[in-house]
Parts: sequence; C-alpha cells; structure tokens
Amino acid sequence: EFATEAMPAEIDALTDKIMKEYEEGEKPERRKRILLTGCPSSGAPMKVVKAIEENGGNVVVYENCGGAKSVDRLIDEDAEDILAIGCSVMTPDTNRYELLERLLDEYQVEGVVEMTLQACHTYNIEAKSIEKRVKEKGLPYIHIETDYSQADVGQLDTRIAAFLEMI
Repeated sequence: EFATEAMPAEIDALTDKIMKEYEEGEKPERRKRILLTGCPSSGAPMKVVKAIEENGGNVVVYENCGGAKSVDRLIDEDAEDILAIGCSVMTPDTNRYELLERLLDEYQVEGVVEMTLQACHTYNIEAKSIEKRVKEKGLPYIHIETDYSQADVGQLDTRIAAFLEMI
C-alpha cells in the first residue's frame, strides 16, 4: 500500500528534476535509434544489446520473437490458419516485412541490427531479404551472427561500434 502511494510522488519528483535539468540546458547525449530484429535476444544474446547501448545506440524497438511481433496481430480463433505471425518459419513471411516497415517509420529508426543465432537457419535465410528492404528505405543495416557463448564479445563490440559510427 505504501509503495503505490509513494510511486506517483517519486515519479513527479523525477519528472520535475529532468524538466529542470532540461530547461537549464542539460540534455542527454544524442544516441542512435536502433531497431533490433532477428532471433530472441534474451539471455546470452543480450551481449548484442549491451554492445549497442555501450557504443552510443538505443534499441528503441525489438522486431524479434519476444518483441513487437508477438503482440502485433490478434489471433482470429475461427480462422482456418491461426499462424498468421511474422515468424521466419512462415513462408511467405509478408507479415514480418509489413511489421518491419511500419516499425522503421513509427520509431524513427536510424539503423537496423539483425541478430541471428548460428542454429536458427530460418532467420539466417531471411537476413538477405531483410537487408534489401532496410536498404531500400535508405537505412544502414548490419547482420550479426552469434551464439550463446561469450567468446565473440570483443568482436561484437568492435563491429557494432563501427556500425554506429557510420550512422
């Protein structure tokens, strides 16, 4: 009960602090707006998100198994095909392409990072068509293939830092 009563006051105090800093000219560093697509990025693959955020980017939207795609479309339980999701195992995958293009505009994305796991062949196969669509919109794209180990953290950091510098 106490926590719920204290939360609005804490939020108001934080809002006031941020607004005061902003009015005094303190503005946060401008960060690149990144859409992360591909395989799920929880667990060990969070190393990709960490590399993006530590090198000047903000992941503003996820278009992966646990991101916007999982809540984008309601399921019509009476439909003949209830698997109308934007997953790379679906062919043709028009729902994924449509969602991706909407998200690029809606979230004012400045670059796309596609993260695929070595064992997820369906996302690896779609990577070329995703790259083509992203580049047709004039946006930078990088495909990162990784696994659940930490062996490539240095390489990921270097590649993502260079990608973000190009934006």
